Amino acid sequence: MSDASWDNGGHGVPAKPGMPLWGKVLLGCGVAFLVVMVTCVGGVAFVANRFKKDPNGFTKSFMGYGLEKIRPDWEDFRAVVEQLRTREGCQALYAANPELAKTWATEADFLEAAAPWHKGILPAPELSPDLMTDQGLRVNYELGKRVSIGWSPKSGRAVYVTFEGVRKPGDTRPRRVLELEVR
Repeated sequence: MSDASWDNGGHGVPAKPGMPLWGKVLLGCGVAFLVVMVTCVGGVAFVANRFKKDPNGFTKSFMGYGLEKIRPDWEDFRAVVEQLRTREGCQALYAANPELAKTWATEADFLEAAAPWHKGILPAPELSPDLMTDQGLRVNYELGKRVSIGWSPKSGRAVYVTFEGVRKPGDTRPRRVLELEVR
């Protein structure tokens, strides 16, 4: 026995059968990427096909979703616009919203500023896709803290109102007006 060591230097050890770990990880990531890509391409193709078949119906469906989302805020806006059309409504609006005192220090100042508005403000129409696209409706949600709604009709005065918070479904409490602008 010339060699007393049991170490044979790795000679004669069979290689492990199968794929190495890095190969398995790479294969798994490749399969996941392929599934995501097929899903994205399929979704885009589905939407494009629906739009291609009926462009007006697709647009109406998309606009209908948007309309239902902003409808509660629009109804609050319409109530404010109606109040701005009369002196009594302006008095009630100022009394219910103390934040308006930042712009108009007293109710008398507010009523004096609002006097020319009464005849120039048109009644706000029902919410419709036409209103969103052609009649100057602007809605801005600020992370659940405020909702700003503006309406610029083709004739008459433009009205911009900022409400506190977002209207929750089923909530019927009056909302506070934080800012008001009539142009």
